Amino acid sequence: MKPLFSFLLVFFSLIVYCQEDNYDVAKKEFEKFIFSSDSIQIENIKNEKFENILDIQNFYHPITRTLDFGLKESIYELRFMYSVNRILRGRGVKIFLFYQDGKNVGKIIDYYQYENEAKQISSKFDITFNKYIVKHNFFYNTKTNGDIFLKDILNREVYGDGCGYEMTITRKIDDVERDNVENVEKYIEWMKSYNPELQMWGYSEIYKLLKNNFIEVDSEELKIFNHIKKRNLVIETCSGCTLGIFEKIFK
Repeated sequence: MKPLFSFLLVFFSLIVYCQEDNYDVAKKEFEKFIFSSDSIQIENIKNEKFENILDIQNFYHPITRTLDFGLKESIYELRFMYSVNRILRGRGVKIFLFYQDGKNVGKIIDYYQYENEAKQISSKFDITFNKYIVKHNFFYNTKTNGDIFLKDILNREVYGDGCGYEMTITRKIDDVERDNVENVEKYIEWMKSYNPELQMWGYSEIYKLLKNNFIEVDSEELKIFNHIKKRNLVIETCSGCTLGIFEKIFK
């Protein structure tokens, strides 16, 4: 009985190892391709020949937009397929590419999570990307860094009420209640975010409070408030059940 038990233990351990190793190998191959490719190569990823990735599915390129200070952001979504013990599995990812003056300065791969799974993120930034961080800190009077940029960019907050089938009104953003004058400092913080959608939420909350004469803002805060409207970035929003709409808010 003991030799049989030992055999089964080794057998199932090998199965678990193969399953984990198979995904890791496919993930490594995927990252090697993404971090060594430009936007044109990524847009043609379905034509790429991989060793451990069996197929690329659900490829989608929703937007390329210009952020502050001329930084261009391109977003891609896809699902790469791989084999686990002869069973086809897939992993969804969102890819962010950043270009400054035509040069690639950063990439982020955000992996969709399975239940009870730790968050997986891979990123690479050129040393020159720090110039963008410095410009942001100077203009918005903040003390941020690359880690905060990464956190902000991945914290996607669709700007819009009544999104989805239930058309639920958004009452809170990041556990912060909207339409509450006591949260004004948080709304101003949102306007200083790297995330354009969160900036728009901050703008709209400050706009309502100013309109009703509930608050006053100083000259620096007013500068940022006006900048967001004048800049008028393409923002991810919604219309009822239709999600993933990218458009300018101010017509």
